[in-house]
Formats: sequence, C-alpha cells, structure tokens
Amino acid sequence: MTKENKLNEKIIEKAGSVFDELSVIVAYSKGNSPLKVSPFIIENKEDIKNINFNKLCINNLATYAYKLSKEVDGKIGMLLKPCDTKAIVQLISEGLIKRDKFKLITVGCSGILDYKKVLKEIGGARIFSFDINLDEISIKTIDKTINLKTRDFYSDKCYWCDISGNPPLYDEFIENDEKLDIEKKDRFEDIKNLEKLSLEEIYSYWQEEMSRCIRCYACRNVCPMEVCQDQCIAHLDFPKWQSAKTNSQENKFFQLIRVMHLAGRCVECGECERVCPQNIGILKMMKKMNQGIERLFDFVPGMNISEKPPLLTYKQVEKNIKEEELI
Repeated sequence: MTKENKLNEKIIEKAGSVFDELSVIVAYSKGNSPLKVSPFIIENKEDIKNINFNKLCINNLATYAYKLSKEVDGKIGMLLKPCDTKAIVQLISEGLIKRDKFKLITVGCSGILDYKKVLKEIGGARIFSFDINLDEISIKTIDKTINLKTRDFYSDKCYWCDISGNPPLYDEFIENDEKLDIEKKDRFEDIKNLEKLSLEEIYSYWQEEMSRCIRCYACRNVCPMEVCQDQCIAHLDFPKWQSAKTNSQENKFFQLIRVMHLAGRCVECGECERVCPQNIGILKMMKKMNQGIERLFDFVPGMNISEKPPLLTYKQVEKNIKEEELI
C-alpha cells in the first residue's frame, strides 16, 4: 500500500470516528475529470468510504464554511489542508463564523499539484490515465506517455508554504508521512518582478490582463472571504456603482474594489486564479496589498483567531506608520 493510500485510510477512519457528533462533513471525492477531485458534502456515514485525499486536492474547502454555517443546524466537519485552515481562522477572527460550529480535521500536506500547469505542459492533450508520486507524474495520452517532475507542477502557494505540517488551527490533525520537500521561493517574488518594470509597462500589463476579464464573477464566488455576494456592488441598482460593461476600466474598477475589500483578509489560497477562465493574474493584486499590510501592521491574515485585520480596527498610533514624518 502506498503512503497516499495509507493517509487516505487514516482520514476515512478519523472521519468515521467523529461523524456521529456532526451533521455533515465537507471533504473530497474522486473527480469526473482527469487530474481533478470534487468537493464532497457527506450527510450519510456510509459515504465516508468515498473520501479521496491526494495531491490533486487543490480546492480550498473553507469556501463552503460561511454558507453552510447558516444552513446547517448541527456541527460541521471540514477536511482541510493546513493552508485552508487560514481561511477558517480569518472567518472566525472577524466573527463571520463561530469556532464551536466546526470540527476541523486537518491533514498534513506534501504539496498539491496545479492541474492547469500540467495541462499547459502537455498541450491540453486528452489524458487517458495518470500516476502521481512524490517524484514523478506519468501521464498516458492517446499516442504517448509523458513523464514530468512533480516538483515543477505544484500550486504556486506550495513554494512559499511554511505550515504544511503545522496548521494554525485544528481539532484533529492527521500526520502525513510524505513531507513537502521543494526549493522555497520568495512569497512576493512575482510582485517584485512586476515592479522592476516601468510605470508605463506595469499599466500596460494590467490593461491587457483586465481586457480579458469577462466579468463571470467566479473569482468572487469562490473566495472564502467574500461572504457578501448578495450585496455586491456589481449588482446593486442603487446606488449604482458600476455598469455592466465589460472593458479594461470597468474590470479594473471591480477588481480594485475587491482588493480593498480583502485588504488584510486575503489568505492567498489562490482559488480566484484557479477558477478564472481567462487565467488572469488576480492574486498579484491581493498579494501586493498584503505586502503593504504586513509591512505597516506586522499582520499576516489567517494565523491567529484572536487578531482582527488592521483595517477593521482603529488605533490612534500605529508603530510602523510615522505620521509625523508625513507632515
């Protein structure tokens, strides 16, 4: 039995042992498409056997936390990667969900593969079967077998993750025998590279990125922190903040409003980019705002349930903002 299968068995065993105290468990099951799994809401104990946790579990299941907390009467179990728990921490810290409403089953992570990267590498070829281990991805298409190095196809967030075996919050922690062992990158490397360009080049970059947006709102809908979709400015008749036109200016306006809405709240899970059908680099905006929040307020979202985002609080004096020097 592989380490991955052993881990999945441990998860199924743990989920079964706690199910009687829960109304539902949010987990993963086998997907209908290659290189994908599907979110899976378990209401019956016999369905626990269909849990499937592996290197393809890129979805952040914390996305379902707020809505389920309003709809489910009893306690909710959630199967989470360590990085996913950051969204739960942030929701609790802001008072959007209650800590005692959830049973967090957090699983140590050995890295999650980004299926978009893999599909791009193989030219979108139809996949008939695949095998994944810690070192290699073997993909069989209609006419050939393609072998890829696993370390090159992790989700971007894996390359700067430092909590893969040390989640900020959990009720039950399941150790993973496989460890995330890849060369670490600077979390803000993409931001720094972009800022090496001239202002004109940066402006052109965002003009081109935003011109591709089709305003499907998938980025907003999948975000675990954007819980006010029913009151979104994009859909208000009064006051009318934004037109329904799809162009660079209107699209930038929408995304910049999102940036401010998520300032010091975005846990950089990358779900917005994952679901974007146009592959727009939305997360760069969020990370740039978080970079400023971290520098000014020494605050990283999703790490402490007792700390509120700086922009949701007020202090007369912020130690890193030298207001007297601005006069």
